[in-house]
Amino acid sequence: MGRDGNLQALGVYERAVKALQQGRYTQAAAHFRKVIDNFPDVPELHERRRRYMAVCERASQPSPTPETVEDRLYAATLALNSGLQDEALQYLTVCAQERPDSDHVQYMLAVARADAGDLSAAASHLLRAVALNSDNRFLARNEPSFDRLRADAAVQKALETPGAGPRTADSDSPATR
Repeated sequence: MGRDGNLQALGVYERAVKALQQGRYTQAAAHFRKVIDNFPDVPELHERRRRYMAVCERASQPSPTPETVEDRLYAATLALNSGLQDEALQYLTVCAQERPDSDHVQYMLAVARADAGDLSAAASHLLRAVALNSDNRFLARNEPSFDRLRADAAVQKALETPGAGPRTADSDSPATR
C-alpha cells in the first residue's frame, strides 16, 4: 500500500480515536473495524486497534441492573451526582416500594425531588426521613438541594433541634442568671 493508503488508514484511525475519546463507542468501533477491513496492509495500526476495540466493547456493554436496595441506592447516588434525576428517581421509587420505612430512601427521595423541582414531594419525603431518623435533620440543614425547602414552615420546624428555640435575653441560660 502506498503513501496515500497509509494516510487514509491513519485518517480513519484518528477518527476512531477521537470518537472513543468523546465516548461514542459504537462509532469508534465502526471506524476501528474499517481500519482492519479496508487497510490490512497497515499492521502497525492493527495491534492498537485491537486494544481500542476491546475498550469500545467493554464500554458499550449495558451496565448490570442493580439487584438489591443497597445497589439501587448506590446507583441512584451516582445518577444524582451526574445530574440524572429521572434515572435516580426510577431507582429510588423501587427502593421505596421495597423499604417504605427506610429513612435513607426517604432522604434520597427528598434530594432527588428537590433537584427535580418538585418541592412539595421533596418536603414530604424530607419530613418522613426526619420522622424516621432524627439525625437526618442535621444532614438536611447543610444539604444544598434543600435550600428552597427551608422557607417551608413545616420543614423549618422539622429541622429545629428539639427543645431549642430562639434564644432571648430572658432565656434561662447560665449567662443571664
